[in-house]
Amino acid sequence: MNRKNSLLNYAEGYKWLTIVSCVLSGISSALSIVPFVCIYNIIKYFILNNQSDQIIRYGKIAVLTSIISVTLYFIALSLGHIAAFRVAKNLKMKACNHIIDMPLGYFEMKSTGELRKTIDENTMLTEDFLAHKLPDFAATLIMPIVIVISFFFYDWRMGIVCFIPLLITFFCIHKMMGGENKFTMGKIMTLQEQMNKEAVEYVRGIPIIKVFQQTVFSFKKFHDTILNYRDLVAEYAKNCRLPKTVFTIALNSFFIFLIVIGIIVFNFSSDKVGVFLNLIFFILIAPLISTIMMRLMMTGENLIQAKEALIRIESIIYNNTKNKVEGVSFPEKHDIKFKNVSFSYPGHERKVLYNIDLKIKEKSKVAFVGLSGSGKSTIISLIGKFFEVKDGEITIGDIDIKNIRNEELMKNVSFVFQDSKLFEMSILDNIRIGKKDASEMEVKKALKIAQCESIIEKLPFGIKSVYGTKGVYLSGGERQRIALARAFIKDSPIIIFDEATSATDAENEYYITKAIEDISKNKTVILVAHRLSTIQDVDEIIVMDKGKIVEKGNHNTLIKDGNQYAKMWNQYVGSTDWRL
Repeated sequence: MNRKNSLLNYAEGYKWLTIVSCVLSGISSALSIVPFVCIYNIIKYFILNNQSDQIIRYGKIAVLTSIISVTLYFIALSLGHIAAFRVAKNLKMKACNHIIDMPLGYFEMKSTGELRKTIDENTMLTEDFLAHKLPDFAATLIMPIVIVISFFFYDWRMGIVCFIPLLITFFCIHKMMGGENKFTMGKIMTLQEQMNKEAVEYVRGIPIIKVFQQTVFSFKKFHDTILNYRDLVAEYAKNCRLPKTVFTIALNSFFIFLIVIGIIVFNFSSDKVGVFLNLIFFILIAPLISTIMMRLMMTGENLIQAKEALIRIESIIYNNTKNKVEGVSFPEKHDIKFKNVSFSYPGHERKVLYNIDLKIKEKSKVAFVGLSGSGKSTIISLIGKFFEVKDGEITIGDIDIKNIRNEELMKNVSFVFQDSKLFEMSILDNIRIGKKDASEMEVKKALKIAQCESIIEKLPFGIKSVYGTKGVYLSGGERQRIALARAFIKDSPIIIFDEATSATDAENEYYITKAIEDISKNKTVILVAHRLSTIQDVDEIIVMDKGKIVEKGNHNTLIKDGNQYAKMWNQYVGSTDWRL
């Protein structure tokens, strides 16, 4: 799918409002010069023969055109805002709707702070540009044309002189926004996103910082990003220093050029009153030219920002990390096969899995063990299509998971992660995330099987207690048991437990292990475990090391073999028997 590359394409039926807004703004801009012409004529008639009727007439015209100009500009901005709000809404909706279909692996690569800034702040930039800057840009384009015509209508010599600082300012704007500088805004916005990302991580790590008496310098990435941002902005400011200085001087030098040429023309002209009046006209118009050029420079910067903002939002909208698959339904058989699967994470060349060949039988219980970084969690993430497999094939029921509809896959595979998330809603609604139309009886049954009855009893309003409010908080182990209830009520044929007991105490480990046994009946179960005591009774244990499968078998067989698993078991038993 091709990117739209135009903000107006996201306005849908409101696109015409932006066009009308720009036209009205241009007309308003042209009319705004009329009062200056009227003031010139008032001065002219006052000096020449004090014709009060002409003075009053031009005064009325000045007031009337000012009112019409302001009214048209107000209407232009109102129409522009309506279209801008629609564009911002559509951009946010498209980005958020696409994110829903992104694999979970995408969110491991992108932080919440980075995504929030990309979607929220960039849509605000586009909205501000369409609502304010684009109508102003249209006005800025019309004004010079009208002014140039008036220049040559009154005195071509003074008009040419006014072109000198005008051309200098155009050249300075090009120097500030052209060449390498036109890419600088994109770099600045990238560093702002990185700072946002690192700031979120820093705030989350404040408890560790305080406990170990560290400072911001402990977060090297955050500190380095701030320094990189400082250096880039300082370099950009340094590059713009000379052209901006010349721009400012030229912008305020119209009077110098006008007075010099006015004196020369005055001395050589027979119509000295006419020259004097023309000089007054140019002096009246000169501040307007300065305003236009300043607005043009600001609008140019805003245009670059809006383009960059659209590119960043469309990098989400048209991200092909995971397209919605319109493939087959979930298969009836639930055996899982890895066929010569190798994998490296996006943006990294180093492989974390090497030629994995594996079959997990339907309704069997399989556990993956191994040292940290051996590839256990990567394998289960690939089953959920968190990342796309490019080398090899993963099938469920002999159907490649690439061809299974994403919603079907997620409906039939449940995950219980090491750190389960509970939302600020009732326990009842937290469980219903697994099955939105579940009755209270079904929820209570799920809580009972997940060994959560003792948790619910201590809550002030039972299952209707809202988590995260009025002291309703749960320990890590208790949250895991609630997550197990959520997985049970989903009733999917495949359940994956990613170190579900690793962060729990002995009591919660007992309850969680018992709950897993009850929940796992007649299902295909995959566990990733550090605590080997929780996997002794599984059908098959798969030992991972450096991205490869080094052993397979049940607990007793692997112990007899005396290889890596046996060593891990002996170390584990030794650690549990340790005494001070």
